[in-house]
Amino acid sequence: MRESQTQTTGTLPVSALAIGAVLVGLLTLVGATQNIQASFLAVLTASSEGALAGLIVVAAGGYGYLILRRLAPADTPKALTVITAAALGLWLLSTAVLVVGSATHGLLRGWFAWPVVGGGTLLAAWLGRKGMESWSLPGRLDGRSLIWVLLAATIALWIAGATRPPAIWEVGFSDEYDVLEYHFQVPREFYDNQHIGDLPHNCYSHYPLGLEMLFLLGMCLRGGAYEGVFLAKFIHGAFAALSVAAVLGSFRRDEDLRGRFSAVLLATAPMVVYLSWLGLVELSEVCYLTLALLWLRQWMLKGGIRSAACVGLMLGGACAVKYLSVGFVAAPVLAAMLGVAWRRASLLGHVAAAGALTAVLFSPWLIRNAALTGNPVFPLATDTLGRGHWSAESQQRWMDGHAPDRRPPVPPPADWRMPQQPDRLVLFYRNFLMSQWFGPVLKLLAGLAICVLIAGGKDNPWDWALAAVFVIQLALWMSATQGMPPRFVMPALAPMSLLAGGLLARVSRIQTNPFNPSAPRPAHGPWGAAMAVAAFVAAAGINLLVGFGIYRTAAGSLPVQGIGAEQVAKLAWPWKYAYELSAKEGSRILAVGEAKAFYLPSGTLYAAAFDEHPLVEMARRKLSAGQTIAELRARGVTHLWVDWLEIVRLSQTYGYPAELSEGLAGRLSAGLPPRLGLLEALTREGMTVVDRLDLPAPTPDSSPATGTAPASGPATAPASAPAGVWPMITIYALPPVESASAPAGSEPS
Repeated sequence: MRESQTQTTGTLPVSALAIGAVLVGLLTLVGATQNIQASFLAVLTASSEGALAGLIVVAAGGYGYLILRRLAPADTPKALTVITAAALGLWLLSTAVLVVGSATHGLLRGWFAWPVVGGGTLLAAWLGRKGMESWSLPGRLDGRSLIWVLLAATIALWIAGATRPPAIWEVGFSDEYDVLEYHFQVPREFYDNQHIGDLPHNCYSHYPLGLEMLFLLGMCLRGGAYEGVFLAKFIHGAFAALSVAAVLGSFRRDEDLRGRFSAVLLATAPMVVYLSWLGLVELSEVCYLTLALLWLRQWMLKGGIRSAACVGLMLGGACAVKYLSVGFVAAPVLAAMLGVAWRRASLLGHVAAAGALTAVLFSPWLIRNAALTGNPVFPLATDTLGRGHWSAESQQRWMDGHAPDRRPPVPPPADWRMPQQPDRLVLFYRNFLMSQWFGPVLKLLAGLAICVLIAGGKDNPWDWALAAVFVIQLALWMSATQGMPPRFVMPALAPMSLLAGGLLARVSRIQTNPFNPSAPRPAHGPWGAAMAVAAFVAAAGINLLVGFGIYRTAAGSLPVQGIGAEQVAKLAWPWKYAYELSAKEGSRILAVGEAKAFYLPSGTLYAAAFDEHPLVEMARRKLSAGQTIAELRARGVTHLWVDWLEIVRLSQTYGYPAELSEGLAGRLSAGLPPRLGLLEALTREGMTVVDRLDLPAPTPDSSPATGTAPASGPATAPASAPAGVWPMITIYALPPVESASAPAGSEPS
């Protein structure tokens, strides 16, 4: 089978391409939102917040390029060096926020953030002045540039989702839980406290928070937590843009098609599009892994410890944003490097250098955890490295809840039964092979690329490395995660896209029909070019259709572009009730069950499912009801916010303290009003119900409809829900401390 470089014919003006891309983008945006006004507001928000996110990336590039211009080998593609500098600079900015916020009180303000970003931007302009002077846009482009039409549609979907307030999805995919509980809530608490300290009520604050530090930087720039959420979402999406740009710019002219195919397949992958709407961290994982793989290619082609060092820097950046990156990003790439170096002792030092730099960039979070909890990887490895502030019950709840197989809740409810656990191969079939998130055709092309390698790909060592990384990721995902959420293995999209793009580029160079060798060579170019383009358009087109469908399913018919996060807290149920309480001077809420605290008032007390709740801690100290009320009042608490359904959900999954969950699931299932001994005791001491949110009662074979608007009782609502409704949230008011028994040996405050 003969191959040659693909010949391209025909050109089009840059202006025509730009007009076409803009029109496709606008049509996609209007089609997604189904509302012209919402589309206009989305563009306005993207123009400001997206531009500011871009400014942060440019500033990061300025700082990072000071290192990369000396570290990167001279023959490295310029785009790869510049984008790696931006990714490294984002780690530098993140680490600077961590250090400054941890060492000081009161500096997390705009007057700290703006000079940092402005200085980096000026530095980037100075360092890039010569390159910008020599850069010019050609007047005409060939047909390969039509990929910008596909990318324009992708950008439009990104804008449509990223300009919606956080977690406002009528049909959610449960990811809003993480967004509201810690990806946004933890930096919000740091901003409110003006200090990055210990948050023992939220164990997720001990995760690597590399991207959350950039969210915090955005809150400083915008002057508030609610004001900074759209910027945070665009910062997250910017990592996907960096990934795509790196792939586009890292291939030579004779390999340009591989870069273009791979970049578009990565950009349009449904999981990438979906996560560009959310304030999560997985797109930064994809970015750092993509750059690490591109530097791995440079190392395999050119050798040199400096390329290996760049691999390590990118792996360290990934580990600094998520613990799972150690397994899904760093370990597979270092294993591939070790495989290349195994028979060449001189290269083993390169692998060691990459591993060492990975640890260096990961180390700020290890040091912080060691200082706060004594365990550098808390809340992991608590059985060997220490459980920090956790009780034995909290430790066991975490370990069992994150075990590779399903285990009983801690403590197990009396009526709990172990559900049947599906076979891992069944889960793999359902959650990967049949999943829409990774793109149906993209998965097929990646699989075919591996088959081609096995059939005869000895001359493609980098492709073998990509295949090894991909297989290790899938194997780890299958064996070490419970239920295998597709988001966990999202970094696999990087090697998948690069493998699929390589296969399409290879097909595009086939000169004649391999199934009919006697057929004449096509006059218009290589026989495989049309086949490759058709497969590429099918893969990218189906990706976009799936992403469009996910948006329409998630967004429903509610166009909320232009609505700020504070407006949601004021107007949307159930948070508006808490917001109204916060408007009263001296009011403070203690949430029971609910840990998604981002839309609850600033200063709300809560505890994540794995941390000890204040009420439980007081009960285990044997405080009386009156003493409990007095201590809560001493902490400023005026109201309890009890989420009955969340308590039941947690008690049946991870587990929830018996003091706050015992018997609750059985009562609700039987249609009885909720009742907890601890709350009943507080009620006898004067605690009263001031409001209630109810859902329509479910039929015997159904569960509560979470998308149904609740009915709210009056201020004098009874403690138990009336017939025909399912209790959701009850708000209690604590009595003045004078009417409750004070803690022994203390004076009422």
